[in-house]
Amino acid sequence: MIARRCNRRSNKRRIGWVCAWLCLVATAAMGQAVDAQWHSGMKALNDGWREHDGDSFAWAQPGFDDSGWQVVDLDNLGATQPGYRWYRLHLKLAKERPHEHLLMVGGYGVYELYLNGSRVPETRLRSMFHVKRPTEQTIILPDDVEDFTLALRTHARASYSIWHLPLFLTANVGSVIAIDDERVSFESQRMYAALPSLAINGLLLLAGLGAFALYVSQNKSREYLWLGHYLFLLGLSNGLLYSATTGLVPLAWNNQLGDPLIYMYTIMQIEFTFCFIGRKVSQTWRVYEALLGLSIFINIFNTLGSLRTEIYVTFEALIILPAALLLPIMLLLWYRKGNREAGWLIAPSLLPGATAAMGDLGNMSIFSGWGKLDFLANPVPVGVVYFQVSDIGDFLFLLAIAVVMFFRFTKVSREQARGAAELDAAREIQQRLVPAKLPQVKGYTIEAAYFPAQEVGGDFYQVFEERDGAQLVVVGDVSGKGLKAAMTSTLALGALRTLANEGLRPGEVLARLNRQMVQTADGGFITCACVRVAECGEVTVANAGHLAPYRNGVELLVSADLPLGISPEEIYEERTFQLDPGDRLTLLSDGVLEARDAHGVLFGFERTRAISAQSAESIAAAALKFGQEDDITVLILSRVEAVVAVASDENALATS
Repeated sequence: MIARRCNRRSNKRRIGWVCAWLCLVATAAMGQAVDAQWHSGMKALNDGWREHDGDSFAWAQPGFDDSGWQVVDLDNLGATQPGYRWYRLHLKLAKERPHEHLLMVGGYGVYELYLNGSRVPETRLRSMFHVKRPTEQTIILPDDVEDFTLALRTHARASYSIWHLPLFLTANVGSVIAIDDERVSFESQRMYAALPSLAINGLLLLAGLGAFALYVSQNKSREYLWLGHYLFLLGLSNGLLYSATTGLVPLAWNNQLGDPLIYMYTIMQIEFTFCFIGRKVSQTWRVYEALLGLSIFINIFNTLGSLRTEIYVTFEALIILPAALLLPIMLLLWYRKGNREAGWLIAPSLLPGATAAMGDLGNMSIFSGWGKLDFLANPVPVGVVYFQVSDIGDFLFLLAIAVVMFFRFTKVSREQARGAAELDAAREIQQRLVPAKLPQVKGYTIEAAYFPAQEVGGDFYQVFEERDGAQLVVVGDVSGKGLKAAMTSTLALGALRTLANEGLRPGEVLARLNRQMVQTADGGFITCACVRVAECGEVTVANAGHLAPYRNGVELLVSADLPLGISPEEIYEERTFQLDPGDRLTLLSDGVLEARDAHGVLFGFERTRAISAQSAESIAAAALKFGQEDDITVLILSRVEAVVAVASDENALATS
């Protein structure tokens, strides 16, 4: 557990203060009452305590005989062991003395203090969710009492003992001013030591929020989302650690939340790395992520005291080591294969995981008593400020990733601006791919529905009048999206307009257009249905890979020749049909057929055929409601009833 790094620092501070106090005070002989007389205003009460395992409230009474108990030093008890223990000390104060206070620096919620058999209200045992590292507690001593029996009832729960913290750092008695100064001194030490770490992890939290903001502005760049999760969880995990080691929050906050977040932010680091490089997370890494997730349950055993701390710390270091070592190696390999952006992440990706693993190895060395790697858990002095090794790694990572993401954001912003300009241009061109107003076709009514997709595609339709009065109707779809597709559609329509003036049949029109597209399509292609409609109802159809037309809800059997722009020698076969009065000819693009619902199901041929006899607006609306994926184009020609047509002619003659 990374959190155990605080133990080493706390021990060093404790030893320094004990040495200073031993130079100022003298202790009474073991087994006798401590005679508290001093000239400096304060006296340490660390020697001469008697200890006994177990729990009995009779041990709090002044008259209890504790002569058979073991004599210990309160500030040298070593790492806390689970279970109940009592400590007793007899204290004698002078009759003529100033008003005095007692200062206890011990684990918050792991002890109760009894003065002459009565519990001090400010001290009590607390649940595992509320205990904290040793903090300062001042107790007012009554002025009219000379002899005191101090009894400490302690119970260290697993959430405290796994940190290898001492039960007590010191016990002092003295004047109000001296005790208050000592309290402030201890409080300042524990708070000052954590300020650099808290500041760095506060920056990580803010950086995580900044990454989320970048994702909001560029929501297609999911690397910002993963980076935001990684930075926020990293800052939160370490922030809980150092808040717990300073006594700002209970130790359980780190045990039950801060430590499990280590595995979560390691998963986020993996996701960010692969997303940044534009690669899919492999199956092997998915298995590793699952193991990281399951490691949270191993932490529960450690929190409950069922797993020895040194074993858990070793496990934690080993489980996060693959991410710390293998990710930089993979980035280096990708960089050597030509992925320049992979090179940007090599150094940053090394820092957090490697320094965290180093800290865990140092803790393992301390807790196991091996000692050879203790230095890995020690803070690093930078001037007068001490930093944890993991803090240095996190801070350097933050600086490096800020530079990397700045260049990435700038690059993506430029690409988005260029893409937006192209999209605007493509949309402007797209408006010219369909007629602003449908022409009047003698003997027919014509209706159309056109719904472009969010991403500009290449659907188009037009109606051209030929020299003999027939109408040439074309519906097409250019492969691809964006400005390139829109430009190709414009080129095709320009060529069709010229060919329509030559009076060519549909097959010849497509053949001529195909040869032009082969030369200019740049690898793309166009599907196109070309229909020549005569006033008498004769319909001639040539099809270049487009959806076949429907007549009265029945698909016409037309030749499915190659799309335009693939083979210059392609011949386009014509089929001729007769539309009787009242018949409807429906032409549509694959945007109807390829509409897709939330479950990925296509609209498909059956649904398309079933609604093909409906109005253009109804067909398009059905595809839109199902789930639009591409441009939706529907064009319907309906042969006017002969009676209506005759009546119209008679009216026209009468008018003339």
